[in-house]
Amino acid sequence: MRPALLFATLALIALSRPSTLAGSTLRDALAGSGIAASGRNAADLDRKITSYAILDAPDVFVIGYYPDNGGGLLGETLDVDLYRKLQRVWVTRRYGRNAEGGDRQSLFGGSVVGIMKSGDYFLIDTHVNPSASLTLIVDKDLNYQDTLYGWAVAVFRDGLVVYQHSEVHFAPTHYVEISVYDPRNKKHWQIYPQKPYQPVRQQHVEKVRAAYQKRGDAWFREHNHHGDPELFDNGFQGEVATNEAKHSIAFLIAFDNTDTWDYADKLKLQNFGALAHSLADYKISASPPEGIFETFGQGLQGLMRGNLQDTFLDLFKTDGETQEMVRRALASAAESPDDWRRRLIGLDARWGRPEVWRKLQATLATPPETTEVICVLRNLDQERSWEYREMLLADFQKKFGDRPLSEYLDASTLSKVFVH
Repeated sequence: MRPALLFATLALIALSRPSTLAGSTLRDALAGSGIAASGRNAADLDRKITSYAILDAPDVFVIGYYPDNGGGLLGETLDVDLYRKLQRVWVTRRYGRNAEGGDRQSLFGGSVVGIMKSGDYFLIDTHVNPSASLTLIVDKDLNYQDTLYGWAVAVFRDGLVVYQHSEVHFAPTHYVEISVYDPRNKKHWQIYPQKPYQPVRQQHVEKVRAAYQKRGDAWFREHNHHGDPELFDNGFQGEVATNEAKHSIAFLIAFDNTDTWDYADKLKLQNFGALAHSLADYKISASPPEGIFETFGQGLQGLMRGNLQDTFLDLFKTDGETQEMVRRALASAAESPDDWRRRLIGLDARWGRPEVWRKLQATLATPPETTEVICVLRNLDQERSWEYREMLLADFQKKFGDRPLSEYLDASTLSKVFVH
């Protein structure tokens, strides 16, 4: 799934602001950014626009938008206006949806969700679905250059773009794939993941493979699942850090562990995840605070709404006393009390004892849902000789310290990370 747009440095990339305000005009959008409307005719300025985004950099202002036809649907053309602030000159272009872009695909998708500047190029990110974008690439004069099936996650001063591939939104798994694109020669090279896999990824693949083998072929046919353990669920965790000097980046990936769990643990996460999370990190040495009682009560009400009370009670089948306490609490949940601490302790004084809550905590505990992995890559401008390291985040921090990602990209640390 896609994260928010990420930026290398404010000096290179200004904040891109999406907007879909109903009834906005081009004049409104310019005024909101403090851009003078001189040089534009009144008919253009007072035309309503929709589904637009803005790039407001020190030297240029760019807006990508659709003329609002009033029908609630995006039109067949995308308008992009560029204002060169120092020269006070406007450049405008209109792109037709029916034209073909890179790989014979459409030039652009739907709403403009972001605009970035990469060297002498502008990247106009347009929405396809929550997991996919088409990024329109134009030069400094807004002449069409190419279209990427994905969205930029990092850029460099020379124009090099690091982008995440778009995904099928309703696919059985979602996983990060990243490539580098050089708009100067229109070359692509994939940088993540790479075979042969490094140990952390290979070990996770083998765990998923073992779990898949237990399910049997019939399960995968029934669930229309690809069954490929190498395509396991994973996703970005936070930002992508960059360093210009070595064309290097660092990012965190969260590997989803739930595909390797047994059925009982999956059931706990699916049905009681919110309640388990509220208790997981709480050190219970005394009667819990009011907030824990409140969260537990809300969790009980959620179980009732989902008709999951019997499934929840089954978790306590080896502890009859606790099971009966939970049963009475569930019955009481239908009344929506204002004070859950008073209600539960009124039902049974043992709800005030820490040992009861420790039992709940242990019963609902599951293995870690994700494995955090750090990836560091350098020399990305070299199509055939860039380098890559992947490690467990905890191991990496033990070796190089617990620091912000960007600090791992200094020359000294990079030289240690890539010791051969």
